[in-house]
Amino acid sequence: MSRRLTGTHDPLALHAALVAKGRRPFLFRRTGQRALIVADSALRLEATGPDARICAVSEGGALLLEAVAERLAAHVTDRSDSDLSLHFPRCDDPDEEARAAAPTALDALRAMIAAAGPIDGDEPFATLAAGIIGFDHVDMVEDLPPRPTGDFPDLVFLLAETAIVVEASGAARVLAMAVGSDDEKTAHRQHHLAADRLANLSAICEHARAPAPVLAEPVSAAPDLDDAAFEATVVRLKEHITAGDIFQAVPSRVFRAPCDAPDVAFRRLVAADPSAYHYCFDSGHGVLFGASPETAVELAWRGDDMIVSVSPIAGTRPRGVTPDEDDRFEADLRLDAKEVAEHLMLVDLARNDVARVAVPGTRRVSRLLAVERFARVMHLVSTVEGRLADGADAIDAVRACLNVGTLSGAPKLRAIELIRSVERSARGPYGGAIGWIAGNGEMDSAVVIRSALVRDGVAEVRAGAGVVADSVPAAEAAETRAKASAVLAALGAAA
Repeated sequence: MSRRLTGTHDPLALHAALVAKGRRPFLFRRTGQRALIVADSALRLEATGPDARICAVSEGGALLLEAVAERLAAHVTDRSDSDLSLHFPRCDDPDEEARAAAPTALDALRAMIAAAGPIDGDEPFATLAAGIIGFDHVDMVEDLPPRPTGDFPDLVFLLAETAIVVEASGAARVLAMAVGSDDEKTAHRQHHLAADRLANLSAICEHARAPAPVLAEPVSAAPDLDDAAFEATVVRLKEHITAGDIFQAVPSRVFRAPCDAPDVAFRRLVAADPSAYHYCFDSGHGVLFGASPETAVELAWRGDDMIVSVSPIAGTRPRGVTPDEDDRFEADLRLDAKEVAEHLMLVDLARNDVARVAVPGTRRVSRLLAVERFARVMHLVSTVEGRLADGADAIDAVRACLNVGTLSGAPKLRAIELIRSVERSARGPYGGAIGWIAGNGEMDSAVVIRSALVRDGVAEVRAGAGVVADSVPAAEAAETRAKASAVLAALGAAA
């Protein structure tokens, strides 16, 4: 069921109002399009490696859990009325296609969405799953060396029970899911609970006001690798490139700074950095917020065709102080043979990824070597798209396209192996994706970059740089500082 709100609404104000009420909402906004906010969830999925757990968060969620358990019966290891434990053994078949088709915890996400039932043709977000796919989710499929120390799950997803959709115009509507049941009394109760949730959330939204801006108090940020250590990492990876192990790798480092109010820092970041995506999610394993310029995987209906697309970003320059300097930096970026070659290599990698799930002959590069300008940096951006193959869905697209090459390297698996050997801690969400999947099959997700993960009052801001044969170590270290600078500024720190 749904209700349209009167007037226009700011998704950041709605998010702040929910946080003020003690909720832990999920916010995902695509600039110039729409914002989605999950206010309450029915089911919650967490997974690391082969093991997954789905918890019912509400009465309706407990009803849905039964349907999920039936769909995943072969993988259930333990079950209660409100909890489902699952195991998906990794497929060791040497054939890449066989490994890609083997069940993983991503199938638990698919089952969660399917359990919500038939799609309301008038409301694409009547069924909505939202969450994070961590960088190390590749362990579900591939036999890789152990990841560095870290405890962030590979998947954290919510199945929405109540949600808010805010269009680019500010028009908004509130949604509440009423779980169906063959038992008339149960179905009647679920309908009334949904109506109550709808009324409660609508009232919060109608009274939401944008909080007053709060200036950041100056704090200091410290990297886990100083410039000299990061430059040594670049040199080490260049040796592997020279030896022919890889063509490119994307090492990263972490800047840590105090942060006692991540929602406030998030609003400062949004005000300063009008990126393609803004997101904030209290995951239960820390608050992740960011302003990402890069699409991870998108599925969208175009007429009768579902189009899958990815938009690799590679090639960076700082923003100029004046318009003239900005233009000179753009010209320098476009004419830099190293940056262009690196970008084209990653476009080719994206073409291969899209081809895995696209109808043959439909894959194309719809945008090539465009320059997009952001608050602190500018990037080269391209888009690769194709018509999704019959029978394929968002989960298949995720398997084919993630992790993106722009955050791992080429070839992907060998690059990830080397990244694990040089980074001091697990990436967690960084380099993975955050976004949503709707019941009508559409999906939108952003690469988790230009972000902070806040835990116990400390923000971790991770930034990387693409290393190729002619990389200059000092320049790559400087690039990580430039990429981290907007988020660190929102925290009150300098890179």
